[in-house]
Amino acid sequence: MAARPNALHPERSPEEWLGNEIRQWRMLRGYGQDQLGALVHLSGDLIGKMERGERTCLPEHAEALDVALDTGGALTRSLVLVQMRLDKLRDGDSFAAEVAQTPQLPPPVSTLEPMGRRASVAAGGLLAEALTPITASTVLPLLEAGTPVRPGDVTHVQSAAVALRGSDNLYGGGGLVRATAIAQFHWARSLTSAPCDEALRAKLLTAASRLASATGAVLLDAGEHGDSRRCLHWATELAEEVGDWSARAVSYNLRSRLASWCERHDDGVTLAEMGLVRSDRLSAAERAMLHNAAARAHAKMGNRQAALTAIGMSDEEYTRLRTDQEVSWMAYYDSAQHHGDTGHAAYDLALAGYQVDDAITRLRTAVDGHAQSFARSRTFSRTKLAGLLLAIGNPETALPEAELAVAEVAQLRSQRAVQDLHDLAVLASRYGRNAGLQGLRAQIAATVDG
Repeated sequence: MAARPNALHPERSPEEWLGNEIRQWRMLRGYGQDQLGALVHLSGDLIGKMERGERTCLPEHAEALDVALDTGGALTRSLVLVQMRLDKLRDGDSFAAEVAQTPQLPPPVSTLEPMGRRASVAAGGLLAEALTPITASTVLPLLEAGTPVRPGDVTHVQSAAVALRGSDNLYGGGGLVRATAIAQFHWARSLTSAPCDEALRAKLLTAASRLASATGAVLLDAGEHGDSRRCLHWATELAEEVGDWSARAVSYNLRSRLASWCERHDDGVTLAEMGLVRSDRLSAAERAMLHNAAARAHAKMGNRQAALTAIGMSDEEYTRLRTDQEVSWMAYYDSAQHHGDTGHAAYDLALAGYQVDDAITRLRTAVDGHAQSFARSRTFSRTKLAGLLLAIGNPETALPEAELAVAEVAQLRSQRAVQDLHDLAVLASRYGRNAGLQGLRAQIAATVDG
């Protein structure tokens, strides 16, 4: 079994942030450090040091890595942002403080929803007015008025969406991931209001929809639900404008999950069903994904039969899944993801006494199957698994899983993971005389409050 890669800490310095970007692209393309080094005429050891922020990534290195990893120039552009931050550090600013003090997105305007699809795209739409740019010191410059969109700009948005998803899955949506998401969102938004050749515009709107969905997912995980909702609404508008059913399905899936997280479970069901409109135009993974969203909402409302039906439909779609027929955006939907998503719906049913063994099996499969690149998803499933074991009266088996979950949450910046730990602490409180679980509650308190 291959050794698990050491954790990176992109929040500590600009170099380590760029190093994390290099690692994510390398892992996405399936290269080892030595393999990538051979492609760019560097040693694997030097690649590793750049990933850990121990050696500077020079412009010529970034350019060579962009070519080898087919990033569309993402690393070269990221290097510009890193240099800007290094300049600020030389002026005495703290990088950690910059991340912690990144300005919040401004509150919404009252006229934001509903809006027509055409209005959302033309001149940036009402969302563009609501999400005004944050300070220039923390983002890449926006496109100058009148500057036309180039193919490379679209490639940048596409690669930014992929990289943002990877960082979100690995580190959670807070901290530097959030700051990066907002910067990239504003850049993409400026492109949608710029002059653009019609043949290129469809690709631009699809890419912007993907990035808006990724940004909405980041803000959901960071606990900024209002801004998340607006980003995801715009993602839907863009997808519908260009007729991209796949991007539309992704946006509705996230909107359904956000609604359920905010305890608007009936809306969660409705949004999932809206995503499944013309399901014949969706892939098996996309249909399964949306059935999972509906299942979770039904389970939260206590609609046992509806939740079980949705889980069954998701299972059926999963058996039809063919990886060569899926778009690259759905490559994440593997066995671990399927069992985790269905397992989270089954968890709520199991707490009410239904299908307990099935929920445990699904969550265990997810925990064991998730790769390190999906550390947050693994943590979600592990926390749920530990909580369910406590709920059914199995503290001895639950404790090791719970302790691992606490350790994993400490490596994330995820408000959702923190809330799951709070729920776990409540379940552990039932065992007031169990010394191990009393210690667990103290660990949870130190982790979420530290």
